[in-house]
Amino acid sequence: MKWQDLPLTAFPPRAKGTYILVLHAARSQRIGIGRLGEQLIVAGYYGYVGSAFGPGGLAARLGHHARPPRRPHWHIDYLRSAAETVMTVFGVQAVRREHDWATVWAGLEGQKDGIAGFGASDCACATHLFYGEQPPDVAEFIRRCAQRFPADEPVRVIDQGPSAQP
Repeated sequence: MKWQDLPLTAFPPRAKGTYILVLHAARSQRIGIGRLGEQLIVAGYYGYVGSAFGPGGLAARLGHHARPPRRPHWHIDYLRSAAETVMTVFGVQAVRREHDWATVWAGLEGQKDGIAGFGASDCACATHLFYGEQPPDVAEFIRRCAQRFPADEPVRVIDQGPSAQP
């Protein structure tokens, strides 16, 4: 089952947490991204780190990301028009881990900063978007989070299917 097909009841009611959308851009192209302007999206894999601490929690935020963006609101909405979501990594947490997860993800082999300021307009981080030519090592990310944040619930993954693999 793809995460877009999950019923909103798959998440605990109003569960808050952090997530990473892993997207694949099949080809390089230029796209407009809100106030960031026109940006080059290079073919490869992108990891976008976000959080869901609003009233609807993870169910509402991932529900938003499951639908095609009609009127883009966040930077990621623009990128989703040029890249396919192949995997969602998420954790149910009471503690905000968006910046922590961005740091851990950035340390994975082959990951580089994506577009400066992407998804980070409300914080001091350089970016919340990371790029790699190859799929990211999600198992290593999960291992590092378990080591670094042992009191947190386990990080979970929803794979989108065959296109998640190169």
